[in-house]
Amino acid sequence: MSESVTMHFDEYVLGDGIEFVGLITRNGRLSAGNSPTKFNLSQEQMEMFLISCSLQQRMQQDYDDNFGPVQFSVTERDNFRIITVPQGSDTLIFVMHKSGEFLSGVQGLLDAIKHISAL
Repeated sequence: MSESVTMHFDEYVLGDGIEFVGLITRNGRLSAGNSPTKFNLSQEQMEMFLISCSLQQRMQQDYDDNFGPVQFSVTERDNFRIITVPQGSDTLIFVMHKSGEFLSGVQGLLDAIKHISAL
């Protein structure tokens, strides 16, 4: 997914309770992203957070032959939901508030990915 497509994707989804959307490389580096607010994370914490999301996604691939490929993963915390979506060797990450309908939010994100991928 190219950076220009990712930036259009950011504009498409931000504002619906999503605090952050980004594209993480296989090595856990942020290649493109957008956030209406700054997280309360230091630069080092943000780097470690992104690396951990990328690593979790790669580890899930070990079971693709047994269970099929991962469509998305969700981590639920007290205040936020973190959704990761594999995109080839990269990972899309969404950090969203817990308020609102969760399943329709995830389905909207997946629909947006399909829409952008078709462009």
